[in-house]
Formats: sequence, structure tokens, C-alpha cells
Amino acid sequence: MERRLAIVMAAAVIGTQAAAGELPGKITEVRVYRGQALVTRDVEFDARAGAQDLVIAGLPERIVPSSLYASGEEGLSIRAVRYRDTAVTEEPRAEVRALDEKIEALGKEGRRIESALAVLNQRSQYLDKLEAFVAPTAQVEMTKGVLNPQALTQVTEMIFTSRDKNATEKLEAEERKAAIAEELALLQKKRAEFAASETKVLREAVIFLEAARAGRTRLSLSYLVDGVGWSPAYTVRLDGKRDRLVLEYHAVVTQTSGEDWPDVKLTLSTSNPTMLADAPILSPLWIGLAAGAKQQVKGAREFAMEQSTLNRQIRSSSARAQGQQHVQQAEQPPAEDFLGGNVFAAQLQNLELAAPDEVIQMSKRMAGGAEEGLAVDYPMPGRMSLQSRRDQQMFRIAALDLAAKAYFVAVPLLSEYVYQAVEAVNSSDVPLLAGPYNAYLDGAFAGRGRLPLVARGQSLTIGFGTETRLRAARELEEKKTEVRGGNQVVRYTYRFRLQNYMNEPVEVRIWDRLPQAPDQQVSVTLLDPKPGLSEDPLYVAQDRPRGLLRWDIQVPALASGAKAHAFSYSFQLEYDRNLTIGELPAQALEKMKAEVEFEMKARGY
Repeated sequence: MERRLAIVMAAAVIGTQAAAGELPGKITEVRVYRGQALVTRDVEFDARAGAQDLVIAGLPERIVPSSLYASGEEGLSIRAVRYRDTAVTEEPRAEVRALDEKIEALGKEGRRIESALAVLNQRSQYLDKLEAFVAPTAQVEMTKGVLNPQALTQVTEMIFTSRDKNATEKLEAEERKAAIAEELALLQKKRAEFAASETKVLREAVIFLEAARAGRTRLSLSYLVDGVGWSPAYTVRLDGKRDRLVLEYHAVVTQTSGEDWPDVKLTLSTSNPTMLADAPILSPLWIGLAAGAKQQVKGAREFAMEQSTLNRQIRSSSARAQGQQHVQQAEQPPAEDFLGGNVFAAQLQNLELAAPDEVIQMSKRMAGGAEEGLAVDYPMPGRMSLQSRRDQQMFRIAALDLAAKAYFVAVPLLSEYVYQAVEAVNSSDVPLLAGPYNAYLDGAFAGRGRLPLVARGQSLTIGFGTETRLRAARELEEKKTEVRGGNQVVRYTYRFRLQNYMNEPVEVRIWDRLPQAPDQQVSVTLLDPKPGLSEDPLYVAQDRPRGLLRWDIQVPALASGAKAHAFSYSFQLEYDRNLTIGELPAQALEKMKAEVEFEMKARGY
């Protein structure tokens, strides 16, 4: 009773004339981060002059207690904010009493059915005994010639009628008994859930303040909650002439904080609500020089991959150092968290200091935006409502109408299918975070993919699945070996065959690759390909040095069968005549895996 009185008095102090169970104050603004949310409540109350304290009850289950912060209007000084929680036992509720009554009634009915089944079993046993008595008696009377057929018929019919009635009643009783057992199990489970929730935790913020004068005033209470986050998702549509790309940017929000947010100003943010006030500790860097020693020279692609890995490790160490676990445990991060970031940063700097000039320049062209370093806010228009529930909720951030260039991609080494794609430039003011997309072509679902981070002004590529009216094939047309001095020279010729069943010509980007030879053991030469390779600047800078080949081919309309568009290209390998091409080395397979993972990350996977 004293506890209830304290809650009622606290509600009266903050000036909230609300029914029991309603939250004091009003949630007005929520900023949703990737793993938490910052909630702001506005509370109006009648202050008295001087020192006093307020109790704001009804804080959510997933609150981060150390994040509580309060600010007041002019003339209101906040001295301290303290969090407290108390477990209280509620009185039995009407729902529990109703369940108990149903459980008791079903129990009584179940006992009545048990009694009825016992009587039916006794009746069955009696009929068995009666039948056992009638049959031998009738046989004796028939032998002596004194059998009464009418009496025997009546007894027989009575036995069968009784058995039929007995079986029907027993079946009905068994079915009702099973139904009662099932209903009882459900009610008892629900009763157990109610019983478990009868012990409730009251979460409150106690605000110690001082008012310069008496009167109506207002304060804001802010706090972080866990169990909240959001991720980007996209719907892309391509229709008509394939020259306009409609991209809808959505936010998929998870909200399981334990409190509802009705009619709030909602902002989605990619920033990190760190609570650690100290900046990272930067240590000095020492490098070493060794006479006559030379580091192994890394290619631009390998350099960019290692640079990306180290940057990711640095950000991970920083996140641990700034992590919420230290705040929740009211402790500072251990020195290892700051040290880890310094070690990875030292490795990154050493990599950059040792790399050749041309590698640095080329790797800069490969570098993309890092999503982890992008801090952006998306204010939602108007006011929104989000309930605390397990299923996800979706909101649209923006709808972009972008100029697009459609083309087709073929990788006949891996697949005979030809894929549709478009290129566009993000000409909007909205940066697009990495996330999945659903693609629709002419109103029909075309497939799924992932969009990488696309900054404002940056180009993006969207895939729209396979085009069934195009096919691409690749075959080894010729292999020719000859000996030149101490070396053997092997020439390979491959032939591409493109089929277009459409009524208009299309542009197809065809990809293939040359073998790569480590340690200069093999000389690889591309023999003047015709048609020539693509002159796209990005391809020339990033992919051509890695041995990837790309042709931009215009395939004529209705080019199929004997009219299929075909062309060939050749390359040669030259190596010691005493050597042969062996199995793929494990190091090569590991390198291929790293390349694929790097490319998938660049595409947003």
C-alpha cells in the first residue's frame, strides 16, 4: 500500500493526470541508431520554489541506466538524475481469477466424465456376464425342446441395443475428456504466464532539482534504449525505355525496447551514440630500416585489400574502446582496447610508407566510401508511431528518379546466361547506405541483390536478373605448342558466340580472364585482340592490370543460329620446356578467395 501511494504521489508531483498504467510525461522525439535509440520525454509539472525531487515512473525494460540525462527550462537547475528499479508484486487480476474459475469448472466436468466412464465400464462388464449366461442356457433349453424363441429374441436385442448405446456414450465421453485435457493445458499455460508477470519491476528516474520560483515549468528527460535498430532496404524499378531508374529507399526498423512511441518526431541516424567522453589515445610510431633488405612489392589490388582489412580492424578496436559495455558496467575501457587500434594503425602506416608511388596512386582509384565512417541523419517527415513488438516495421526515407543507362553483362566462363543491368548516378542529396534491394522490371519481380554504399554524386550499378532472349558461349577453339630455344610457347585461341533473339541491337559487356603467373616463371602475352578491349577508364585502371578482359560488344538484332555474333581472341604462355602446367597451388586458391571476398564487399555484400 505504501508503495502504491508513493507512485500515485509521484504522478501527482509531475502533473500528469493519467489513468493507472499510463506513462508520465510525453515521448516527443526518438533518434534511432543502428543498435540503440535515444528517447526524449517532455514533462510538465508545477514546481515549488527551492530544492525538490521528481519521480518519473514507467521507464522501459531495455533502458541503459547510465544514459539518463535531464535538462530544464530557465530557472530550473538539475542537480542530479538517478535511476532505480524495484520489484513489486501485483494483486491478483481479474484475468487470473477468471482463468481459475474456468480451470475449476473444467476440473469438475472432467471428474464427472471419469465417473460416467466408470459406470459405462461396469455396464459393459454386466452385459458380458449376461451374454455368457444366456448362450449356454438357450443351448440347454433347445436340447430339451423347451426353448422360448420370443424371450430369447428380446434378450438378444436388448443386449445389442445396450452395447450400441454404451459404445456411443463411451466414445462421446472419451472425446470430451480429451477436449477438456487440451483446454485445461492451454488455460494452465496462460495462468502460468500471468503468474510469472505478477511480479513487476518498476523502473524510475529520480530527478533532483532546484527551482528559482514556483509555477508551471517543463523539463526534458533523455535516455538510451537497447533492442532498437534499423537497416536500409531498397526497391528498384526499371520500365519502358530503360532510361529512368526509380529507386525507393526504405528503412526496416526493429523496435523491442519495451515501450511504445506514439506520434513522435523520428530521426534515423548512422552515427554511434558513444558515452565515453575521452578521445582515443594516440601513441608515437617508430619505423625501422634494414640495410640491403627490400620488402616484397605489393600490387595495387593487394595493397587496397590489405589497407581495407586494416581500416576495418582499426574501426573495430575503436568501437570496442567506445563501446557501451564499459558505460553499462560503469568502468573505463582497458588499455588493450586503445592499444589494439594503435597497433593496427601502425601496420597501416608502415604499409603506406613502404608502398611504391605508383601503387599508392592506383589504389586511390580503387578506394570506395567506407560506410562505417559515414555519419548521416534521415529525419522522417511529419510524426511517426512505432510500437514495441517483435516484427519489423518499414518506413520510406526517399524515392529517387535517376537517369539510367541500360546494358547487359556476360561471363560465359561461368554461365551461358546474360544479365541485365543499369548504371546511374546518385544525383540526389541522399547518401545511400549499403543494403539489399528487390528489383522489378516492367512491373515484374526480377530478382534480389545488394547495393553498396553510394555517396552523393557517385555512380551505382543495379542488376535486373537474366535476359532470356540473350545467350553467350565460350569454347577453346585451338591450342598450338612450339619450342623456341629452351622454352616452349603455347598459344590458346578462345571463341565467343553471342545470340540475340530481340528485334533491336544491344550492348553486351563480355568478361574473361588471362592466367596469372607468380614469380615470373611464365610469360603471359595477349595477342592483339580484335575487337579491342574496353577503354572504360575504371576498367583500365582497376581490372585490366589484374588480367581481367572486357569487351563492349554491339550485338546485332536477331543474331541467332548461323547468324550468331562471334569473335575470337588469343594469348600465349611461354615457360621452360622442362616444366608443365600443374595443379592449382593452394596459395592461388587463397588469393582467388580473397579477391572474390574483396569484390563482394565492394558490391555491398
